[in-house]
Amino acid sequence: MANDDWDIESYRNDYESDEHWQLKKDFMEAHKKNFTEDELVCLAQLFFNIELLGCRYSPEVMRQIGELSKGIVEDYRKSRQSNLKRTFISGGNAAMNKVQRK
Repeated sequence: MANDDWDIESYRNDYESDEHWQLKKDFMEAHKKNFTEDELVCLAQLFFNIELLGCRYSPEVMRQIGELSKGIVEDYRKSRQSNLKRTFISGGNAAMNKVQRK
């Protein structure tokens, strides 16, 4: 059994928005009793990297983080679906669109 007598708040980084910190904090709170402090801090950072930065790791790590994030990440993903999505087009197509609009 892991020692859960440590402060999750001490792991918040200055660059994390409130929304991003809440997601990472929820992950840590959900698993605080199941992992040592060092293990959980590492897993939480992997979760953050995967979910928010799009990083990819070995299949085993991706599977583990996927399992651990169930019930935590779904609301965040739903909130992201309503955000504006960027559309990228080639420079040639952008120029053609501008010419056609006159």
